[in-house]
Amino acid sequence: MRVPRWFVPTLIAIAWSFASSFAPNARQSARPIVLDHVRLIDGTGAAPRDSVRVTIEGNRIAAVEPAGAGSLRSNADVIDLAGHVVMPGLIDLHFHIERDPKLAIRQLVNGVTSFRDPGQWNERFEGLKQIVTDEHLGGPRMALAGPHIDGEHPAYPADSVVARDADEARRAAERNVAEGASAIKIYFRLPLAGAAAVIGVCHAHNIPCTAHLEILDARDVLEAGLDAVEHITSFGTAIAEREQAEKYRQQVLADNAARRDGRYALFADARLDGSEAERLFGILERRRPFVNPTLAVFEVRAGVPREGGHLDPAVDVRGFEAMKRLTLDGFRHGARITMGGHSSVPFADRGEAPWREIELLVESGLTPLEALAAATSVGAASLRRDDLGVIAPGKLADLIVLDRDPSIDIHQIRSVSRVMVDGRWVDRARYLRW
Repeated sequence: MRVPRWFVPTLIAIAWSFASSFAPNARQSARPIVLDHVRLIDGTGAAPRDSVRVTIEGNRIAAVEPAGAGSLRSNADVIDLAGHVVMPGLIDLHFHIERDPKLAIRQLVNGVTSFRDPGQWNERFEGLKQIVTDEHLGGPRMALAGPHIDGEHPAYPADSVVARDADEARRAAERNVAEGASAIKIYFRLPLAGAAAVIGVCHAHNIPCTAHLEILDARDVLEAGLDAVEHITSFGTAIAEREQAEKYRQQVLADNAARRDGRYALFADARLDGSEAERLFGILERRRPFVNPTLAVFEVRAGVPREGGHLDPAVDVRGFEAMKRLTLDGFRHGARITMGGHSSVPFADRGEAPWREIELLVESGLTPLEALAAATSVGAASLRRDDLGVIAPGKLADLIVLDRDPSIDIHQIRSVSRVMVDGRWVDRARYLRW
């Protein structure tokens, strides 16, 4: 079935609002909520502002003004948060539900009020939707993409549809759109012609197209119009010398598992000041794609062997350091960095992968405010949402309260003490046990 283009924005809106609209018994406060005397990080990358008053009415931010400006409404629920920080809820652009719907709630109490699953059958989210209904929660907001589109011998058969040519790729993309996809993800075994066909469908329906590339040259796919890239490792064959890149490509074509060691070796030997990388940087400057590095899932540390790794540990460490350097270099050349936690990563506890990713963005060289913007306003822009990711009048009331300031020390992103989604406070004490 082909869906008329005029109807697609409606489908996308339905998919995005589903997390709050399918819980009819949940209600925002009937009284305005005033968060007074806060230190505000608004999500735009601007410097924090002190002694600010944020007023919420229903599920929207009604006012952001200096504390003490005007008189408070007599019926307002006033919460004095002097000494605390308020910032937008975090947006995780790479969340895998992995048959564990409670993980999304665990991330919610850590401040992740919106997420995008980058490629999974929509039916996998029914359990999470039921939890949100049963618990009368306002979120998390879910952006679903449907199964990712891969080529023959797919890397993850259970999560993908296989397209053998460009026409099949186009049809698979249209099917995802018809089922309400708010983005579509290309996987790395899909040939370039098929990737171009999927990109064309996304552009026709005005939704973003993202990709895990690996053996596709990122430069080619970006030139074809790709909007976003998942994983910093997707740039491996774009920065390596041509012969080395082709060797890696053939190894992965023969065996998907070859990339698990191969990407570290590829990055360890790559020249980020070489001609291949310079070509990539030129394209990043022109195209300005969103890039979701997911560094936390690749993280290795000296003295801690990589699980399942077969390389010299020094190669693993060198490869990961190059991944961080490329994240910063890409950012400096126009890539719009976003945050993706990847759900389960080596150096983070349950539900804490987004925090670890934000910390690694700073470790890579972004400032704390740049990393926080990546996790808020830039993530919202990647999703083409102008009502999320910023604390400002008219925006949706998705926000977090922190006991300490992550703009001074990024590790304080872990000091979340309150979470609001869709104008409703989340019972953190209850869900921290999940």
